[in-house]
Amino acid sequence: MAENTRRDFIKRSALGTAAMLVYPPSRVLGANDRVRVGMIGVGGRGQELLKQVLEVPSAQLVAIADVYTDRREEAKKMAPGIQAVDDHRRLLDMKDVDAIIVASPLHIHCRHFLDTLAAGKDLYSEKTMTWSIPEAEQCLAAAKKSDRVVQIGLHHESSGSLADARKWIKDGIVGKVTQVESWMSRNTPRGKGQWVRKVPSDCTAQNVNWKAFLNGRSDRGFDPFKFINWRLYWEFSGGNVTENMIHQIAWIMTALDLPEPSAACMCGGVFSEKDGREVPDTIVATLEYPADTVVTWQSTFSNSHYGLGVRHSPEILRIRITWPIGSIACEAARLRTLLLRSATAQRLRPTW
Repeated sequence: MAENTRRDFIKRSALGTAAMLVYPPSRVLGANDRVRVGMIGVGGRGQELLKQVLEVPSAQLVAIADVYTDRREEAKKMAPGIQAVDDHRRLLDMKDVDAIIVASPLHIHCRHFLDTLAAGKDLYSEKTMTWSIPEAEQCLAAAKKSDRVVQIGLHHESSGSLADARKWIKDGIVGKVTQVESWMSRNTPRGKGQWVRKVPSDCTAQNVNWKAFLNGRSDRGFDPFKFINWRLYWEFSGGNVTENMIHQIAWIMTALDLPEPSAACMCGGVFSEKDGREVPDTIVATLEYPADTVVTWQSTFSNSHYGLGVRHSPEILRIRITWPIGSIACEAARLRTLLLRSATAQRLRPTW
């Protein structure tokens, strides 16, 4: 795989934020209507979403598709009566499915995105939208041409607190923001690397549609470790940039209404997780924006003292915002308190 250029990195950061696409719904639900849902990918994250779908009164889970037999069986136990197939195209051919949730590995997102829209289904896809920038451009073009509902899952993007923060920052209540510091810290015991999962005994070539998983990558013999631990390798993953940085950068860019960065740099490497992984466990990234704003993001898997990350409460989004007159470190809830005080002082009312 060709190395990403500096401009590719800048575009990746911008495209990740632009990926929150919501197009006009194809139909308005009546009081007795239910959205019939299909899912592509029911691994760890997919099963979390499956549970949530089952709790939505206006949704009905009809079928799932996954390349691994074990995951299909697990899904059927969670939702008895659903259909389960090993090829996502068979799912998309089902006439009784209205919408698709994609929770497959990152490197297959583009194929599932494009195929879903081509089949005339509405789409919710997990972040990051695609593995590469050319793929993102293809998906964006397809979404613009489609009349389907399309949404990419990013933390907090639909929250009332973000809408209020954006408005108050735009109105100048907090002054001019020139610097934002964000971070994600986790601690992994030695010998038990972050994201490394045990390979189940039934994860064999007979139980996995390996060709579908490779999705056009070079053909090779079945590798159960890479199949289960795809996040560790560049040909399938973007590392913690696409796993967690995307959530925080999207929030920051939305709140501050930032355009595409004008400059970017990143340092890091595999410093603590010496287990054969390719993606870095330690990262420091800096993004410079035309609006006189610098955003930094740091990530480590060897110390969780400063926290953050989805491993804690989903409400936590710890950031440090620096104003010309000083700085305030806060979590999302504390930021809301700060802005609420500003709102009270200026007789404003929050929408959350």
